[in-house]
Amino acid sequence: MSRSIVIVILVIILIAIPILMRKLSWKKMINALNDVDYNRYYDIIDSFSCKMTFSAFDRENMRLSGFIAQNRKDDVENQIKMMMNMRIKPKQKVALGTRGFYYYLEQGKAKRARDMIDFAKANGPESSYKDLELQYSILLKKESKYIDEVKAKIDAIWNGKDHLDGDKKVVVGTFQYLIGLQYSYKNDLENMKLYFEQALENVAGTPYEENIKNILKEKNI
Repeated sequence: MSRSIVIVILVIILIAIPILMRKLSWKKMINALNDVDYNRYYDIIDSFSCKMTFSAFDRENMRLSGFIAQNRKDDVENQIKMMMNMRIKPKQKVALGTRGFYYYLEQGKAKRARDMIDFAKANGPESSYKDLELQYSILLKKESKYIDEVKAKIDAIWNGKDHLDGDKKVVVGTFQYLIGLQYSYKNDLENMKLYFEQALENVAGTPYEENIKNILKEKNI
């Protein structure tokens, strides 16, 4: 066997080993999660094979996922703070800011959600945080300054006539929900009812459906 062929084979092996190790580590983590065995899950994250095949950011992000799944709020808080101080790429910082924002949005923590937007804003272009600003304004600050912008988002993906189904149906319904919410803050009950009724047709079975019904009930509609 010629020397060149041997070198090619060695290169292939060197490339293949990390890929196989990555797949094996990933499979072990999935199995641990399926067994709801978080101690084993964290042990795998800290294993040699995982350290060799996943970046530090990916491993800490997976650890964060575990803490969130376990509802370990103090650990989630500390993990996010630690990750914000890691030496990572700007796009990873934006990803962390976005993930942190949605976590704190769900928790109803406006100040921490704002911190996450600012973190993403400091590390990425406007497109990376613009939607976060919109959601922060509507869902946490309860402001009504994005009505026209959200309407434009609907117009950009739907002509108002074609049949909606799948993910597109839910997206349109979510936008309609956000518009209805803003009208509710303005106490514009006519437009609120109009958009909430449209949204109900598109977000059935999602948490938004219950939210809409509760608001309509509160408004005696």
